[in-house]
Amino acid sequence: MPRIMCLDERQKGLIMNQKRPFQLIINSGDVLLCQFGPDPREPGVYPLMSGPISVPPEMIKRRQVVVISMPSPGIAIIAPFSTNQPSPLKPYHHFIPAGRYPFFAKDSWLKGDMLQAVSRARLDRLVFDGQHQRAALSKADHRAVRASVLAGLGMSALAGNL
Repeated sequence: MPRIMCLDERQKGLIMNQKRPFQLIINSGDVLLCQFGPDPREPGVYPLMSGPISVPPEMIKRRQVVVISMPSPGIAIIAPFSTNQPSPLKPYHHFIPAGRYPFFAKDSWLKGDMLQAVSRARLDRLVFDGQHQRAALSKADHRAVRASVLAGLGMSALAGNL
């Protein structure tokens, strides 16, 4: 069993939403921030616990994600976005150009092959136009995201049913 070590104040801040005074309502297609955890390459991160926090190419740091589904009250299935263009581009990548939405200031690519189940405690609303706001993809982008996720799962043939 891993031994839990004491966290400093900066690391405590990485665990989001523990004291949120309201219940965050989450729907499929919502774009949120997810705190995947600290970058293990960052000085001072270890020793949080024995064993690695993450191993490349797993997701690290705080990043935008899209909610794919909410299978149970405490869990969200999400797919992350990256501002680094994938090379080579694959069917499980979906491009969102900067400015299409007010919450995408940079070109972003969905990483449909990096689907993950996370605790709702890791999720929070985006801040844009100076305040926390609800953010969601258009129906067309949401459909394209779901097709990308299916491609990432090796199930592209099902995309015609979306």
